[in-house]
Amino acid sequence: MTSEPLQDKSILLELVEKAIKAGGSEIEIEYKDGRERVFAVSQGIGVGIASLDSKSEQARSLRDELYRIAKKKRMICLGRGYGLQVRIFDSFGEDAFRIIIKRS
Repeated sequence: MTSEPLQDKSILLELVEKAIKAGGSEIEIEYKDGRERVFAVSQGIGVGIASLDSKSEQARSLRDELYRIAKKKRMICLGRGYGLQVRIFDSFGEDAFRIIIKRS
């Protein structure tokens, strides 16, 4: 698996930082009621860390970045001793995302 840098100041980087601070080792993002619900997950337990309007620029940018990373099947290096892998799964007919945060 190859690696590539993550853009600085991206919404994804902000969410990863929040998840790490909350003790999470994964992030799950699911659509519900016009919002992208973001959870930091640790040992199967999720804690909400963000909720984005699905039509907002932030949400569109986040989805675009996640699709790009998942399609290339690459580890994304954060330059802070962490890497990311993105997986897409189905949640009630909608794409949902799981971001695995790995310490390098």
